[in-house]
Amino acid sequence: MESQQIEAAAAAALEMMKVLDITSQSSKRTRESCDDRPEVVSGNDQTVDWLADLDKVEETLRYKFKNKKLLEEAFTHASFSDKCFSYERLEYVGDSVLNLVLTKEQFFMYPDLPPGALTRLRSANVNTEKLARVAVKHQLHRYLRHKKPLLEEQIREFSQAILEYPLHSNGLVDVPKALADIVEAAIGAVFIDCNFSIETVWKTFKDLLEPIITQETMRLHPVTELYEACQKRNLKLRFVDLWEEHMTFDVLIDDQFMGRGIYGPKKEIAHNRAANDALNNIEKVFGKKDSCSDEFDSIN
Repeated sequence: MESQQIEAAAAAALEMMKVLDITSQSSKRTRESCDDRPEVVSGNDQTVDWLADLDKVEETLRYKFKNKKLLEEAFTHASFSDKCFSYERLEYVGDSVLNLVLTKEQFFMYPDLPPGALTRLRSANVNTEKLARVAVKHQLHRYLRHKKPLLEEQIREFSQAILEYPLHSNGLVDVPKALADIVEAAIGAVFIDCNFSIETVWKTFKDLLEPIITQETMRLHPVTELYEACQKRNLKLRFVDLWEEHMTFDVLIDDQFMGRGIYGPKKEIAHNRAANDALNNIEKVFGKKDSCSDEFDSIN
């Protein structure tokens, strides 16, 4: 089963390279239309020398691009110019490549781990929050060209919020998707520039992706953990959706109020925070049971 997964991922990557080859000529014309910008305005409204910025990105990646237009594309948001290319195609490539390289690494790192557990482990290392943390840690967002007026404040709020969760919040903080996008786009840019070498991609990004979430450090999502905790205790769990009226979710366990989550911008985060709050209270009310996270680790 595991070897079939590797073969399928490799086949998908090869198909992706065919698509890239077919579309390279059409995308070249788009890139050439954007070559007359010696200076640009960055997201924080500071005029910068774009070529100098690209050099700094290369220093961070510790990779020298043969074609710097790929790097420019990887750090250009669609909002920057209606007439210019954006990172979206490279993000698509990078997403596939990152899944492939992590599949390969984890396949050999965990020879006895079943496919389901390998999939969860890979997902934990490629989800939006994990990659957004990479962008913030290495300050890659400083080089993103965009015209999104709220993005800078969203990044500041995210950078502050994750201090409470050193490895991962598991859905408790709001993540600006653009942060994860530029990491995937950078991966895609390196992959194409190095002639589709997944070994080069892994060598370039392995340290940048640290800390890698391992089987030992991976935690359950709070909603999943709460459902499992209630199932173990034979308790009835109910979420009360009050988000439209009050931006909140309440959690009732055996008809007792057990927790509340509040978050206006995104309903999902309010839901996750309610589950997390209930988890913090459930032992006080119903007594301590074996940790569901410990059970999760043992079955994997």
